[in-house]
Amino acid sequence: MNGRAGRTLKQLAQPVFLALTIILSVAVMLSVPSAHADELIMRDGSRLLGEVVKRENNTLDFKTSYAGVIKIQWDQVAEVKTDKPMEVLLQDDSILTGTRIINNVDDLVVEGESGSPPQTLGQDIVDVINPEPWRKGEGYKLSGRVNLAYSKQRGNTDQDEIDVDGDLTWRRKYDRFLAFGELERDKTDDQLTTEKWKLEGAYNYFVTKKWYWGGFGRLEHDKFADLDLRTSVGPLVGYQWFESKQMNLSTSTGLSYVNEDFKNSDDDDYVALPWAINFDRFVFGEFMQFYHRHNGFWSMEDTSDLVWNTWTGLRFPLVWRFVASTELQVEYDGGAAETADDLDTTYTLKIGYQW
Repeated sequence: MNGRAGRTLKQLAQPVFLALTIILSVAVMLSVPSAHADELIMRDGSRLLGEVVKRENNTLDFKTSYAGVIKIQWDQVAEVKTDKPMEVLLQDDSILTGTRIINNVDDLVVEGESGSPPQTLGQDIVDVINPEPWRKGEGYKLSGRVNLAYSKQRGNTDQDEIDVDGDLTWRRKYDRFLAFGELERDKTDDQLTTEKWKLEGAYNYFVTKKWYWGGFGRLEHDKFADLDLRTSVGPLVGYQWFESKQMNLSTSTGLSYVNEDFKNSDDDDYVALPWAINFDRFVFGEFMQFYHRHNGFWSMEDTSDLVWNTWTGLRFPLVWRFVASTELQVEYDGGAAETADDLDTTYTLKIGYQW
C-alpha cells in the first residue's frame, strides 16, 4: 500500500515539476534583455536599449519599446552597438558598415564585423548613419501635403469662402521635382468676390550635395485684380543649405521670361530677375513646425514692376498624418492694374493631410 502510494505521488509530481520548470524558464528568458537590441551608451554613463533608426545632422532617431522613436542629441552619445550592421554614408558618397561606433569629440571610430580593422573618421566627413534608400541612389522619396480652409456664414450676410492648396516633392539622389498649387474662391450674397489661383513647378539637378540648377514655370490668375493669366518660365540656380526632416532651407535665382495678359489693361511681357526662398523647421521637438515660403521677380525693363508672395505660418502635427496650420499670406504686385490694390493680405486657419 505504501509502495503504491509512493509511486502514485511520484507520477503526480513529474508533470507538476515539468510545468514549474517551463514557467521558471520562460520567466528567466523574459527577464533578460533581448540579445537583438541595439545599445546606446551615453556620455553620462546611462544605457538605452532599442533600435538605431538613423542619425542625421546632430540628431539620432532611436526606437524604443516604451516610447516609440525618440530623438537624441548625437553629441551626447558616447557609443553605439548593434547586431545588424549600420551603414555610414560619407560626404564623398562612399558607404562604410559597422556594428559599433565610438563617438569621440572630433572623430568617429567605426568597427566592422569580427576580423575587419576599425576606421577613424572625421566628424565633418560623416553625412548620415543608416541613410534612406534615395540618398544611396536607390529609388525615390515622395512627400507632399494638401490643406483645406472653408467657412460658411448665413444671416444678415451670406458668405462662402474656400481655400485649397497643396505641394508635392519627388526626390532622388541627384534630382528633385517640386510642385505647388493654390485656389481661393469666395462669395458674398451669392456674388463672386474672390477668384484667384497659382500653379508652380520646378526641376532641380544637384551637381554637388548643395548646389543645383534647373528650370521653373509659374501660372497665376486673379480675376478681381484684372489678371487673366501671368506666365513666367526660366532657368534657375540654387543652393540647398539644409535638407532633413528637422530643418530645410533652400535659395534660388535665375532669369525669367514673364508674359502678362490682362482683361482690361494692356498686356505686357518682359525679362525679370526671379528668386525663391523655402524654409521650415520643427521647434519644441516635433510639436510645432515654423515655415516661410517666399518668391518673386523684378522686371529688368521697369524697376517699378516688382511682384512677390510670402507664406508664413505655424504647422501643428495632429494624428494619422493630419496637421493644423495658421498662416499669413502677403501678395505684392507693383505692376497691378490701376483698379487693383498693390498689396493683398490673407490670414488663414487650415486643416491638412501630409505624407
